[in-house]
Amino acid sequence: MISFIVRFLQEYKFDVSKLEPLVAKPHSPDNRALARECKDVKIDRVYIGSCTGGKTEDFMAAAKVFLASGKKVKVPTFLVPATQKVWMDVYSLPVPGSGGKTCSQIFEEAGCDTPASPSCGACLGGPRDTYARMNEPQVCVSTTNRNFPGRMGHKEGQVYLASPYTAAASALTGFVTDPREFLQ
Repeated sequence: MISFIVRFLQEYKFDVSKLEPLVAKPHSPDNRALARECKDVKIDRVYIGSCTGGKTEDFMAAAKVFLASGKKVKVPTFLVPATQKVWMDVYSLPVPGSGGKTCSQIFEEAGCDTPASPSCGACLGGPRDTYARMNEPQVCVSTTNRNFPGRMGHKEGQVYLASPYTAAASALTGFVTDPREFLQ
């Protein structure tokens, strides 16, 4: 039998109700700001997906924002699940509070692009014909995990990293948007 002794050096308590949504501004995850501080940043597109931001719960979060708003997206919104299982969930699991609608139904009603097959997609940049790749110097809100120059394609593209909630809210306004505007 193995036993462990656990000792704590410090205990921290946080009031999560006081936390605010953050984004990572171009060109580093360390270059962060509150989403509300970036509200004047006009965007050209949104990318929800990748291995990092393409889990079932990520698509459920985005769907909740679209559902709560009842509005259509103002910029092209690309959806790329992380795995085939997640892709199946997007098409089959009902979103809580939706009356039985799936994420894919909610995304379609909101005017998003049809959820693509799982892949690295635009997250890796890839060749010019890669799905959702930025081939022009655009501004994108993305749930991916890196935003250095050229990461999603064009070297002059600007990628703002965000949660699925913030990404969905931004798709609805065409600007970097604090999702609490739609979830209150």
